[in-house]
Amino acid sequence: FPPPKEGVRVQSRRYDYDLLRVLSMMWVGYLHPAAGALRSFSYHSLWNFSNLISVLVTPAVPLFFMMSGALLLSEDKTSDLDQLFRRRIPKVLVPLLCWSGVTLAYNFLRGDPQATFTSLTRLLNTPVLVPYWFLYALIPMYLISPLLKAMTDHLTSRQWDYMMALWVVLTLGLYTVRSFVPDAWELVFTAHWTLNLNMIGGYLGYFLLGAYLERLEKLPSRKVLAGAVVFLVAFAAVGTRWDTYDKMMYSDRFTNYLTLFTMALSVSIFLLAKSCLRGKEEKGRLLPLLAGNSFCVYLLHPLVLRVGEKLWTRFTGLLGPANIGQQVFFYLCIAVVCIVGCILLSSIPGLSYLFTGQTWKVACKSSNLRALFTRREP
Repeated sequence: FPPPKEGVRVQSRRYDYDLLRVLSMMWVGYLHPAAGALRSFSYHSLWNFSNLISVLVTPAVPLFFMMSGALLLSEDKTSDLDQLFRRRIPKVLVPLLCWSGVTLAYNFLRGDPQATFTSLTRLLNTPVLVPYWFLYALIPMYLISPLLKAMTDHLTSRQWDYMMALWVVLTLGLYTVRSFVPDAWELVFTAHWTLNLNMIGGYLGYFLLGAYLERLEKLPSRKVLAGAVVFLVAFAAVGTRWDTYDKMMYSDRFTNYLTLFTMALSVSIFLLAKSCLRGKEEKGRLLPLLAGNSFCVYLLHPLVLRVGEKLWTRFTGLLGPANIGQQVFFYLCIAVVCIVGCILLSSIPGLSYLFTGQTWKVACKSSNLRALFTRREP
């Protein structure tokens, strides 16, 4: 790609980012229902469908990191430490703690006080729900964002290229190559721990990658980007199927977040949205409504999924969906409950900030029932 343009500012609300937020929100929700099918070989058509969908939706989490980096590192207020600790960190930390508390209460009421107490005492080290690891990576990025802002504002185009190349080669590149070589060769592609650039689990690279791509002016053609998406999805789906059936155990060598394949697919989707939607006026209220609740939906969906799985087993006698139709139906039920629940929470003044990270006043602009049904001024 061409070198980034320096000093680019981003707007507070954009069509491409709203669409990517909604897509990522929906995609993350499908990863977990599909996971059960991918680790079972009882229904081959369901496995193949889940494999294809899982490959397509894998960029959801990288895209969340990329959008955070693109927005934060192009915002002047990011340099302000008061802004960081008074507004930015609480908007993420407060909902995380509230939903963690709800989960702990749910576990306690299910009659498991010892496990609840253990989870509570380990909260600083271990999230109460596995998907919450994302916030455990994002919050440290927020904490160092003023430093990253000061650094990236003064990088030349060549230095930007060098910084991203370090991450791509020494983190993604080594990880990808190491996962494909025979066991005897693994150490050949394993860097000494003092050369470890996997800061914040290697995901900081996606945070910086979003800011890097945000500065690009000249983009590949839309046909090239769309073709790259189709090719990478097909390649990873076929590779995952071959690898899994060869070992009779699910393989994530093509879909792990720290592989070159996932990075390339995430970049292609990010740039395709930028190419198609940047600068276009966002019309309607539904997309901003969903985008504004994407963070809350991310936090709520693992708990709803856990409850949904128990209800599914109770009423059907099955551990999970047994065919494509059942899986899609199960996913849609979870998605609807999460979206409606978050919209309702954002519509209640006392709960909006606690569970969504948005003050009620902010939510009223685009993210709650009042925003949806209030007549706009002509």
